[in-house]
Amino acid sequence: MDLSDALQTFSLAAVAVALLLNYRQARATGMQAAETAKQVQISSSLLKQEVARNLDHYATEFNVPFLVSDERLLAWFLGTRGIPIGSHTENLRSLFLFNRIDVHASTYAGYRSRLLEEDVWNGWRRVVELDVATPEFQVLWPHVRDQYSSQVVELIETVLREQRAAT
Repeated sequence: MDLSDALQTFSLAAVAVALLLNYRQARATGMQAAETAKQVQISSSLLKQEVARNLDHYATEFNVPFLVSDERLLAWFLGTRGIPIGSHTENLRSLFLFNRIDVHASTYAGYRSRLLEEDVWNGWRRVVELDVATPEFQVLWPHVRDQYSSQVVELIETVLREQRAAT
């Protein structure tokens, strides 16, 4: 083997090592990109959940003190939402359930976005079932169902069907 053959063999080995290193680097870069995409997806889901939570917070933390302290304002608010108006106590109960549906909607959105574990959602779904089973909810739901996303409507309607089938 002369010098040119030795240099060619060495060059070939160096190219093979360079290709192997390039492959490993490309693979690591691909894994990093996949992890970054996953983190972006999680951040996006968290942002959407925070927006929904802010809507719920605005509805309950800001509006409820005004509505609870003024019977006429509460009756007006419920009436503008298509909710039947009754005594002040009945109106407060309707407002409470209306806000509970918002909480259920937000929680369900978190579950659908994979921000809640299955076990946590299963426990919360039982809370939804208990709320839906009340006579007051049965009166309220037909008046407010069009104010919720199709996913929330499907959840509530499924619970209602299950409860009817169980009786």
